[in-house]
Amino acid sequence: MARKIILRVFALLVIVVTLNFVYTFTFYQKDLREKCAEVLKIRETRASTHIYYFGESSNVTFRETDSTKSSISDLTALFYPGLRLTNINKYATHAGIYKHWIEEIEPPRDKVSAVVITLNLRSFDAAWIHSKLETQLNESMVMTRPYPNIVNRFFLSLQAFDNKTENQREEGMLEAWRTEELVFPFPFPHKTVAAWDYAMAQGTYTKEDGSWDTDKIALACHYIKGFAFQLHEDNPRIRDFDAIRDYCESKKMPLYLNLMAENISYADSLVGRELVFLMQQNRDFLVKRYHKGNTRVVDNLNVVDGIDFIDQNWTTEHYGYRGRMRIAKNLADTMRMQFKNEYIKAY
Repeated sequence: MARKIILRVFALLVIVVTLNFVYTFTFYQKDLREKCAEVLKIRETRASTHIYYFGESSNVTFRETDSTKSSISDLTALFYPGLRLTNINKYATHAGIYKHWIEEIEPPRDKVSAVVITLNLRSFDAAWIHSKLETQLNESMVMTRPYPNIVNRFFLSLQAFDNKTENQREEGMLEAWRTEELVFPFPFPHKTVAAWDYAMAQGTYTKEDGSWDTDKIALACHYIKGFAFQLHEDNPRIRDFDAIRDYCESKKMPLYLNLMAENISYADSLVGRELVFLMQQNRDFLVKRYHKGNTRVVDNLNVVDGIDFIDQNWTTEHYGYRGRMRIAKNLADTMRMQFKNEYIKAY
């Protein structure tokens, strides 16, 4: 009986190995390119790349009237013409995806000297954590799991990943806004995002004729929902960045966390000092936690003027040329200590 079981297990293993071999050399690359082109690009470029820049829309969005439409990563590369900087970009990406990308880099096998990763404050908020785009992002990582390629393809066909419905994700977001308490070192009447948002929506701004200025109110509410949170160790993005930091430390690979600029002046004028306090408190949390060892936090929170934000009626990290260049220069200057012999003054 035991011998039959062993033979059956052996036969199954032979079948899996054979199918995996056939799949790997036929359809695997096509599936990987379709589902996770970013990982494929890393695998194709890691032998010739000195610096990787992992980013989302903040890196590659430009104003149509910009005379120079170069990305932040491309502008950074101008300061280091002797180094190859490769940009890996995907809209709405966050640390939960970056941590899989970075595991594709394996020093000293690869010549990669440093990795830059976008650090976007809003990626820590409930709206991004519970975004409907999470299903697609999680699906893109199935083919990179540490199992035989044919097994990963089987998991993909079964949708064996975080595949919540849009309603489930929305409820998770609303629950966080209703229940997560905001703590201030001064008196403030609103204890949650939901309460603060509701209060702001009750005619806070009016037009000259006395009617509600709904556009201005809506924008103020977006700022509250986007930035009214307080970072802590249990935030899933913090756990993801911890994993990224630990991986880079284990490989002795310098890591630069490029904290994106936010429209502080709008946050202040539309909502008030309480929201600015939270934004700066979260910045301080990130700097204290990660600016040590092989990791540097490049603090761009206040370096872009309000007028240089492309989206004046929404909360995004999209900048005109002047804003992108300021961030690129700040990043390049921070990296100068490591790459001082390759640095040139580009701006």
